[in-house]
Amino acid sequence: MPNIAIIWDFDGTLTPEDSTTITVETIEPDQIGSEFWSVIKDLRGDKKQKEWKHILAMDAPIWTYSLSRLASKKRIPLNKEFFQKFVLPKIELFPKVNDFLKQIKKLQSQNNFRRSKIKIHHFIVSAGLKDLIELVFPDGLITFTYGCRYTIVAHPDHTDEPESIPVFCMDETAKTRAVFEISKGSFKDQKQHVNSMVKDKWAEFSDMIYIGDGDTDIPALSLIRERGGLGIVVYDKDKKPAELKKKLANIKSGKRADLLTPADFSLEGELFQFISARCHQIRQRYEASAQ
Repeated sequence: MPNIAIIWDFDGTLTPEDSTTITVETIEPDQIGSEFWSVIKDLRGDKKQKEWKHILAMDAPIWTYSLSRLASKKRIPLNKEFFQKFVLPKIELFPKVNDFLKQIKKLQSQNNFRRSKIKIHHFIVSAGLKDLIELVFPDGLITFTYGCRYTIVAHPDHTDEPESIPVFCMDETAKTRAVFEISKGSFKDQKQHVNSMVKDKWAEFSDMIYIGDGDTDIPALSLIRERGGLGIVVYDKDKKPAELKKKLANIKSGKRADLLTPADFSLEGELFQFISARCHQIRQRYEASAQ
């Protein structure tokens, strides 16, 4: 059964906001999110050498640990209960995102898709918080979400002092691992390790579409496009022109995407037309190969 995998980044792609920054400011209302990320950059090593002769540390382990310490001081567990009650109400998607995702997925109900037994799946591959992102979407709309995760531990005699232990850190390199896991179906079968050889892939790379918004998506975009899939970069047209130009410069110069388009999730917009056309193109390929 062919599977079309539509893989979405989250922050900056499906939402104009940064969900981790919102989490930081929820835990510590007196702290501005930019201050938190400034400390993370210092710890990463940005100011060690002006000539960039050193290798920077990875962001994800640093910020997940720092967020854990911030939460521990307030005795807050970074779990779904906390996210549901305090952070989720502050998360806003771009307008019409959920309807957009539903309508793309609904293509699989058309007779020509059903004849080829093609299924359409949405995935989230984000450097944000998995347990928070999963709460944003209706049940059944997203097949699987990749993101940073915590396990909550507490000493039996001090259950009121929970500690959030980072157990998975997602960054731009880990995003490419997630793409391989989707291709092999590792996300739904723990026995199917990402390094295992598979005869039949769960989703071919040529049946993948990756949608992101910036530098951290470049490795995944490049991987999928090199193997026959489609890469799309979206941007928030409401951002300041200078900020937007800087953000998109690397994408344009490296020809990293097949489409560069505003984050417009209307059904009349370029993004919907482009993705739906690609889904039909994939279907037609399977129809042709079956004849």
